[in-house]
Amino acid sequence: MECYNCGIVLGKEKICPSCGVDLRIYRKFVGISNFLYNQALAKAQTRDLSGAVADLRLSLQYNKVNTNARNLLGLVYYEMGEGVAAVKEWMISKGYQASENLASEYLEQTRKNPAEKDRMNQQARKFNQVLTYCRQDSIDLAVIQLKKLLNDNPKLVRGWQLMALIALSQENLEQAKKALRNAERIDNNNPLTIRYQKMLEHLEKKGAGRKQKQSQSIRYSNGNDTIIQPKLRRNTGSMGIVLNILIGLIVGAAITSFLYVPGIRKKAVSDANQAVTEANNTIADKNQTIKALEEEISSLNAKVDSESNKAKKQKEAAKSVDTLLKAYDAYINEDIELAGDYLESIDASDLSADSLSVMTTLQEKVNQQYLSVTYDAGMDAYNRYRYTEAIESLSKVVSVDENYAEGEALYCLAQAYRKSEDHEKAIETYAKVCELYPNSSLSYNAERYITELQETIENNR
Repeated sequence: MECYNCGIVLGKEKICPSCGVDLRIYRKFVGISNFLYNQALAKAQTRDLSGAVADLRLSLQYNKVNTNARNLLGLVYYEMGEGVAAVKEWMISKGYQASENLASEYLEQTRKNPAEKDRMNQQARKFNQVLTYCRQDSIDLAVIQLKKLLNDNPKLVRGWQLMALIALSQENLEQAKKALRNAERIDNNNPLTIRYQKMLEHLEKKGAGRKQKQSQSIRYSNGNDTIIQPKLRRNTGSMGIVLNILIGLIVGAAITSFLYVPGIRKKAVSDANQAVTEANNTIADKNQTIKALEEEISSLNAKVDSESNKAKKQKEAAKSVDTLLKAYDAYINEDIELAGDYLESIDASDLSADSLSVMTTLQEKVNQQYLSVTYDAGMDAYNRYRYTEAIESLSKVVSVDENYAEGEALYCLAQAYRKSEDHEKAIETYAKVCELYPNSSLSYNAERYITELQETIENNR
């Protein structure tokens, strides 16, 4: 026995030594459940299957994890022809106890025989179809389908009971008696079977089923003997014979038109509906399969995209690391400008924490030298009237530090833009000088150049 709270194996303790819960009531429930299981086992051995089902259900109410009771309930259902219900109980039992459980063997036998599984599903559908026919008052079709079902599954107690009920409704007492005998042979104490037997006895006492025979015979007594003889019909002559033949033909045609033909039509419609239902079930199964495949394809595509993005990021990270190595190599070779260019082109988000730390350290060492060398190159180009080269170098300096050389780098960049006649860029850069260094000579000159350039732009329009 296991603790219902923590699952440890118990002895005779009244309090769980692990979690401390009170086990007295739980032990009573388990004891009642086991008592009902043993009682159901005894009933099942005497073929009181319905009584065993009632006890087992009650046993599971007291202890739902009593796998012995649930397995036995499945076996009883299977013996009563309820294969689907049996498999359901075994699957629940396996869910509670995955190992060392007889339910696993029962389910494995079902899986090894796919035909048996299909047969159980077909029988369940056929029985539901019989019930549908009965609700539609298509009794003939219901009887035909039910006979086929009972030929395939002669242990189906519910099927024999339904056959008996149909026969009782039609006062076909012999067929009802036979069906009830078959039901009793499988389950000898079924309450519904006993109820139908009482209905049968009541109808027999009323004389149902013998009225037609009695109306076609004459009963009289001769001493102690009772004599039954057919009624004699009066000789009606040749005209009567012809008239009876005509009446018989008319009655036969009427019976064919009103009874036989509608039955055929109803059966045809029913067969068509059943075919449509089976086709819809097939389509639904295929649609489900297609949907599952589409979901699998979508999942695989997502994985492919994820792996592709991961590979792309790894490629970019490798490229950034390679650029970092080039920057370090340039720094070692004292090519500070090239090292700074490499560092500027690196995307820090592509680097790992260690690589980012190396880059930060290298930037701290390179930046000052890089800015100095690049600024000198830009000013040299500016003084030599090579404004394109000046713009290229001074832009690099400003992108790192706008305040470099106390604004001289930014101001000379604006001057280079103006002298290369890039008026828009010049105005934008002069405005930046005014913003960073208000009330200075640089700002004064920048404002003057902005006004001149704006007038030039207006005049050129």
